[in-house]
Amino acid sequence: MILRFKYGSVNNEYQYEDKKLKIIDEHLDENKIRSLFALGYKSCHSEKGRKPLDPVISYKAHLLYFLKRDTVSFNELPEKINKDTDYRVFCRCQGLSFTPGYLSLFRKYHLTSEMAAQLHQDIFDSLNDSLETTKRSVDESEAKTEPKDCLRIGIWDSVPMPSYSSPYKDTKHCNCQKPCKCPKYFSDKDASIGWQSEKPNRKDKFLGYRKHTVLTYDPDKSKRLPIVTTAQTATTADIEVIEELLKLCKGKLDILLVDRAIYDFEQINKWYLLYDILVIVRPKSNAVLPDYSLSNTGTPCCPQMDEPLDWSYLDSEDNVHIYNCVKRDCIYEHECQRQFEIPMSQHPALLGAFPAHTRCGRLLLSLRKLIEPEFGIQTLWSRLKSLPFRRLYNFKLLSQLIDTVHLLKKLSKGFQHSVFREGHT
Repeated sequence: MILRFKYGSVNNEYQYEDKKLKIIDEHLDENKIRSLFALGYKSCHSEKGRKPLDPVISYKAHLLYFLKRDTVSFNELPEKINKDTDYRVFCRCQGLSFTPGYLSLFRKYHLTSEMAAQLHQDIFDSLNDSLETTKRSVDESEAKTEPKDCLRIGIWDSVPMPSYSSPYKDTKHCNCQKPCKCPKYFSDKDASIGWQSEKPNRKDKFLGYRKHTVLTYDPDKSKRLPIVTTAQTATTADIEVIEELLKLCKGKLDILLVDRAIYDFEQINKWYLLYDILVIVRPKSNAVLPDYSLSNTGTPCCPQMDEPLDWSYLDSEDNVHIYNCVKRDCIYEHECQRQFEIPMSQHPALLGAFPAHTRCGRLLLSLRKLIEPEFGIQTLWSRLKSLPFRRLYNFKLLSQLIDTVHLLKKLSKGFQHSVFREGHT
């Protein structure tokens, strides 16, 4: 069935000057985009009413704003697209014109954060399929030796998103003559004042939201992809946000690495039972374990000799860690059982499926530092500050669009790297 939209002319033989834009264009399924947005247009299925403009134009225009930094605001975007041939071909608007008001109405009535998340997931799934086929075609013999099942590791972090409202133009809705602690109100009713740290020795306040993202870990930087995202007010506790992210990650991850803000032992167990995702957090330096002292590395020690025990394995049926004593010529050798069972429930963060003191545990916790620069790149502080956006639902949409663009950039870089390697081999 052909949907009744106003379509721009398409030149399939056009050669892009921007090669990255060409790669991104090839991986966007326009039929899926149209069919998804068609539910919000009443006149695209029948002969009644005016033909609406093709939703591909507006959706790609929003992606283009974050892909290219030569556009300051959405008001300038239509003019920029009209002047650049690559942009017009990418947005499929050859022979058509649109205004900033059209983009605003499209966001208001059609492009929601849930819709953007669905399109992001479609791109992510198609990318995974293409990566798997590429691996098989590069070397079939290596593909046979690779394990079929591997751990899917995700890393969570957040970055600040400033609102268009300024914290210095706040107003108090009270009649107090002297300085008071009455609540302040801003033009953005959902925003709140939070802290952002650009340098270790300096912290600044900002008014707005925080963007929370889960990236999948891969040794190859071009394959560390954003899988789910959300935005919340700056003062929302991280432990409240992680619940929403775990629901979105269910079935997509096995392990999620978080920072020390998520340090609730009972919740870690509940999350594992509910979502089948193991949340791993670095234990605090003052962590204690009942009946067992801890060494400098956080390893449980023998109650008699205070010697570090050797971790053997985790009994998954009873959630009990098995430790062995490796010390020889111990004075308690004949009295000691030489094997110790420590329930994981005594300290889930310290004794998770991979205890932090083991080699595997240290490796997992070290992955977080490797991927933290990925979050800093997404901040786009100066660009968000110039956008006249307010309210939480708009920032959820913006955070999703930013992650989709981040995914597409990774896609274009990964493709170019693979072409470069093939050329040299």
